[in-house]
Amino acid sequence: MTEAMSTKASVFMPVYNAGEYLKVAIESILDQDFKDFEFVIVNDGSTDGSLDIIKSYSDTRIRLIDNPKNLGLIGSLNIGMEQCKGEYIVRMDQDDISLPQRLSKQISFMDENPEYGLIGSWFEDFGENIESRVVKYSSNDTHIRLRHLYQTHISHPTAVMRTAVIRQHNIRFDPEFVHGEDYNCWVTFSEYCKLSNFPEVLVRKRDHPSNITNKYASVMHATCTKVKQRQFEKMGTPISNLEADLYSRFANPEWNFNLDEMQELNSLLKKLLKSDSGAISIPALTFKKYLAEKWFHLCYQNKNLQSSGITWWMKNDLYHYYQPTWLQKQRLTLRKTGLPV
Repeated sequence: MTEAMSTKASVFMPVYNAGEYLKVAIESILDQDFKDFEFVIVNDGSTDGSLDIIKSYSDTRIRLIDNPKNLGLIGSLNIGMEQCKGEYIVRMDQDDISLPQRLSKQISFMDENPEYGLIGSWFEDFGENIESRVVKYSSNDTHIRLRHLYQTHISHPTAVMRTAVIRQHNIRFDPEFVHGEDYNCWVTFSEYCKLSNFPEVLVRKRDHPSNITNKYASVMHATCTKVKQRQFEKMGTPISNLEADLYSRFANPEWNFNLDEMQELNSLLKKLLKSDSGAISIPALTFKKYLAEKWFHLCYQNKNLQSSGITWWMKNDLYHYYQPTWLQKQRLTLRKTGLPV
């Protein structure tokens, strides 16, 4: 394997003890219909046969970086990103599968839309003992920003990044946000460019017990809370850990808030109504309408409210920003009278 020349794209993949799925992952990149790329593979001190598998390929597009000791995922991500020479940096995970047109479709989008610095795609979540499902993330920049207030909305192994944005703003994966480093990185990207998701399944994302999502759920939760808080603080509305969890349940959404939680949420939403959503490039009216629609549907769907749904809905000034259908309003009104709906 030889050092690659500068190319249109750099695919980079950290590897640590990935033997079981590694060949399929590597070959899914080598079999792309788009050919102008280097494939930077960072072996992070694997102790299984992963290094031998990587070395078994003679494709000159592969550039191996062999860490002398295990640095962890974030260390390997930053080494790989620093070493990439392409106009675009494409993430790939050691246990996933990129479909053959992934690079050509995402790179064409980026070429045609220079205001975008980061794009993901839809993906198929699959694995043993689970039912395969297609996850369709929004392609709209504003919708992605709204969703980033409670969870990541670009799947890490589907991401393609514009290298110029990374270099100009010194973007890195931050060790402070371990097991949520991608979520934090995407929020950082959003400060400098637009975001999107390609509206087709381009990656098959493997679910198995050793996935970070499955192994480190509690750490990931704490990290993601920090990312949420970082955004609300930028909007001038700092929120506590409990408020961050409450907002996520509201936005996700859940319908089973008890009366105490409804009161806490009502107070939180009143506070958020005064926040500066423009600070994270979400128009103020769009943000208010977004909150208002979710607030109405919570009041409409929550059976714990029994006949008081319309009272709760009108407790908050958000009701000015969402107009329910005539039928929805009638049903809320009839619940208050106790008549069947």
